[in-house]
Amino acid sequence: MRVKEIIYNCNIGNLELIKKQCSQFIDESAGFPVAKNLPQTYEDFQKVKVRKRKHSNAFSNTFNGAFKDELNDLRERAIFVNGWNTFEESAEGGVEPFYVFPINGFKFLYSKEVENSTQNYKQVFESVFCQMGEESGKEVLADLLRFTYVSENLSTGIESGAEIILYGIPYYYALRESCIDSYDELLTRLV
Repeated sequence: MRVKEIIYNCNIGNLELIKKQCSQFIDESAGFPVAKNLPQTYEDFQKVKVRKRKHSNAFSNTFNGAFKDELNDLRERAIFVNGWNTFEESAEGGVEPFYVFPINGFKFLYSKEVENSTQNYKQVFESVFCQMGEESGKEVLADLLRFTYVSENLSTGIESGAEIILYGIPYYYALRESCIDSYDELLTRLV
């Protein structure tokens, strides 16, 4: 289903939902989209509940500790997205790209140097833990994370190619990327 079909079919209400419930993102993103790989079984327009992931490791625990004032278990309760210029389609089967529209009230964090926190920090964490020991390494890395992540100028973060961490919301909306002829055209319909 293309943008025109979404607009002119019964799904016009879906675009109205995005327009009303995601106006903060539409304004703060300055026309830059964010995307995430989601299951192919999702509808073209999908309301996605944010669920707490159950896995954790030393990296997750350190990351969560660095941002415990923002949200308890941030890494497990957040949505990790990228701007389109650094978005990578998953090599895994069963998923495909969706544009993400967080609802009003969302908060965000990003570091301009990080496109994929899991990949970017894995080697750093292993090296620091090996050299300093796990407890000392956790403290150093938590300080590093606190000082490199910012929560202002969302459009700058998206444009820079940073991984954007969205949090503080119970759900978001997703539109299948392959159904949208032009993101700019979609935005003009939403504004």
